[in-house]
Amino acid sequence: MHPFSSNSKLMPTLNWIGKEAVVNHHREVPFHLLKDVPDLACGDAGSGNLIVQGDNLVALKALLPHYAGQVKCICIDPPYNTGNEGWAYNDNVNSPIIREWLGKVVGKEGETLDRHDRWLCMMYPRLALLLKFLKDDGMIFVHIDDNEVQNLRAIMDEIFGAKNFVTQFIWQTDGHTDNQFHVKVNHEYVLMYARNEKLLTLGHVVDPNTHEGSNLWKGIAENSITKNGPGNPASMIELPVGFPITVESISLPPSDIPEGLIDAMKAKKPPTSNNLKAQFGKIQFPLRLDPMMAKDYKLTKSCRVFSGWANANKLKQFIAGNCEPFDDDGLPVRFFLSPNGVIYYRKERGSHVRNILSVLRGFTTTEKTSTQLKQLGLEFSYPKPIDLTRYLIKIATHPGDLVLDSFAGSGTVGASVLEQNRDESDSPMRRFILIQMESESEEHINLGINLARDRTRFRIKQVCDGYLAGNGENVTGLGGGFRFCELGEPLFDESGHIRETVKFGELARHVYFCETGEPLPRERVPNSALLGVFRGTAIYLLFNGILGDKSANGGNVLNRKILGSLPPHAGPKIIFCAGCLLGADRLTHENIVIRQTPYEVRIA
Repeated sequence: MHPFSSNSKLMPTLNWIGKEAVVNHHREVPFHLLKDVPDLACGDAGSGNLIVQGDNLVALKALLPHYAGQVKCICIDPPYNTGNEGWAYNDNVNSPIIREWLGKVVGKEGETLDRHDRWLCMMYPRLALLLKFLKDDGMIFVHIDDNEVQNLRAIMDEIFGAKNFVTQFIWQTDGHTDNQFHVKVNHEYVLMYARNEKLLTLGHVVDPNTHEGSNLWKGIAENSITKNGPGNPASMIELPVGFPITVESISLPPSDIPEGLIDAMKAKKPPTSNNLKAQFGKIQFPLRLDPMMAKDYKLTKSCRVFSGWANANKLKQFIAGNCEPFDDDGLPVRFFLSPNGVIYYRKERGSHVRNILSVLRGFTTTEKTSTQLKQLGLEFSYPKPIDLTRYLIKIATHPGDLVLDSFAGSGTVGASVLEQNRDESDSPMRRFILIQMESESEEHINLGINLARDRTRFRIKQVCDGYLAGNGENVTGLGGGFRFCELGEPLFDESGHIRETVKFGELARHVYFCETGEPLPRERVPNSALLGVFRGTAIYLLFNGILGDKSANGGNVLNRKILGSLPPHAGPKIIFCAGCLLGADRLTHENIVIRQTPYEVRIA
């Protein structure tokens, strides 16, 4: 593999054998149709959940016209490329399927690629397609370890943009240290990138290792507001009668103020609290310039206090409002005195608490998760812990959002979404899309195991319907359901013509997406030649007798009669049709652009 090279003034890029062949490969992947398999569906198939069986590169391409720009969170666990052949996903990316793909795409170089080059050739086009699924405020999590983390960072910087890198979580994988390295490795990584970092909105979650007594669990932010230093110039503030205190009564004398202290605090560059302590000894801030007297939890006399402040303006706003809580970014804020006369700030945050740390600790291990899966009759090596996946989903999503996993494996992402829906049953349901390829290992083939059907689907069906665990316990299902789809035939045949079996709605979704870059809204699955209006331009499709002419190619050629029968639109029009009998002047007059099928139907 070639090292980093800088072909840009802004950032270095990673080069490797085969990169030129795969960098745009996602655009060349043929568009396939999705084939619904009702017998493999489960529960409420209209819930918006979907499992797709097939190579994830082809499946992602097939899903684009339906879901481009609609996914809030992508969470994937791709092959780590350890060289270990025992993984359910062939971890050194050296399976017959991948070798065949590389041979076709990269050519003769595919015979000599080392495993890092092969891994990059496999990952790059998939990540390029995944980017197209994200909403503007969406984000992606990618699990990885030391084998490829540096290469993954490089290609994700290239595809998603370095400015959209959010963090590289370190996941402490407790219990998984049985390795022969000089230093026992007990961590992996989760890379997090945003579609647009400026639009990033994270969920309100608290790191599970936050100590029990933390105010974060109580839903409050509370701190002393005395803070001395160059960024916090000192000033006098008068606390009025009625200012609240946390004890029934106090009687504190004015502070014993060392000579020169206030002058030092008023200096052009005020010293820090530590410097003041070094010069004047231990001092209690704020300095009381008057006696501080309180009864019935309120000051009975006004009291002037002096300090540097962290929230002076908000304190003054609180005082000006008769010491009543006020709204700050939609949350109530108030101030109060402690028993020793220190002023505190408290924001009642309720569920709007966020404390996300870059080190992920205290989650279930892969070993324990494997044991849990065995309880529902599923053998799977190194599954990701469901509590870790739920935590990531809570960081990235809100109720009603769509989550995508294109390396579905045992279906942990789908199970996590269902569990989160159970815990937020009064909110709109999150939805999932899971993609899993068919079995490719010799062992699975010999046993007749299909990963998508017998691993991913099996687990999610058990979670939905309930199951009898290996220990005899009846586990209640969480409800919900999913559709199950296989990859159907390509939209175009070997000659480049649209297949005769393609339905109007299938081609409609494709041409609308190719023309606009956005999926045709589900509620607009057309019964009309007018597919929709995008930014003022109407998009029409003449195909399969949509105008009622059931003869061969009936109504697929634009002429004066057919033009007159189209739903009207005053602005520009793009018409997909098999041919056109109108002259150039008429097309210009009617503000029409012709796209001839199949030749001008692009492969997205």
